[in-house]
Formats: sequence, C-alpha cells, structure tokens
Amino acid sequence: MPSSHIVLKEEIRMLGAAQIIIGLIHCALGKIWIYLCLNESASFSASYLPIALISGFPLLSFLIYVISGSFAIAAERKPSPRLLMYALWMNFSSLGLSAIGLLLTACEITLFLLQDEIIQWPHKSGIMLSMYLWIFSTLELVFANTVTGWIKKANNHGNNTM
Repeated sequence: MPSSHIVLKEEIRMLGAAQIIIGLIHCALGKIWIYLCLNESASFSASYLPIALISGFPLLSFLIYVISGSFAIAAERKPSPRLLMYALWMNFSSLGLSAIGLLLTACEITLFLLQDEIIQWPHKSGIMLSMYLWIFSTLELVFANTVTGWIKKANNHGNNTM
C-alpha cells in the first residue's frame, strides 16, 4: 500500500495564527462588552439591546476560532488525513459561526441606526464594539474559507495519490 504524501501551503500556519488572534480579539471585545453592560445596565435596558452579546456570540466565537486556528496550524505542521478532517470540520464551524455573527451584528447595527432616541455614550460604545465584531467576523469568514479551500484541495490531492 503506497503512503500518501499530503502537502499543505505554508500560509495555512499564518492564517491559523490569524484565526487564533481573531478569537482572542473576540474574547476581549466580549469581556469589555460585558463590563460595559454590567456597569451601564440602566441605559442599556431602556433602548439599546446588544443582540450579539446576549446570544453569547463573542465568547462562543472565541472558542471556535481558537480551536479552528489551532487545528489549521497542527494540520500544516504534521498533515494526516484525520487531522485534515478535524481542521476541515472546525473551519466549516468557523464559517457558519462567522456568518451567524455577521447576521447578528448587522441586525444589531441596523436596529440601532433606526432609533429616534438621543444616543448616549454607552450606546455609542456598544455599537462601536458591534462594528468591531462585524469587521473581525468578516475577516474570520475570509480566512476560514481560504483555509477550508486549501485543506479540501490537499485532502483531494492526498486521496488521489493513494
């Protein structure tokens, strides 16, 4: 039985590191947001509802993005069919979670912009955190899509050589 040699692009390691950094940024944004909501709960409950925070998106995305990036780095270092499948599943999870996060933050930003009330500084801070989440979710969507494509290509190439 001939052994298959799976070759991955070196850039996967860099994109995996970027996924880990984006996960850490989401964690930091979530913690800042929780602190802001706890200290300014009276003004948030009145007119501004942080949908992404209430859904738990920043903290869940932290876990998924860090695990996804870790598997991408591990798959590039020592590629094996099993590790490629784990990396592929986690990057699919990152893709789905990023899409959900984009929808949540887009709804939150849209609802905020449609309000007719006077905007207070906690609301501005909360919407700024939502915009950062939207930006970094978009980046994660692009990175996870790229890594997924490269892993699928390497996996198909590895299967063809068996």
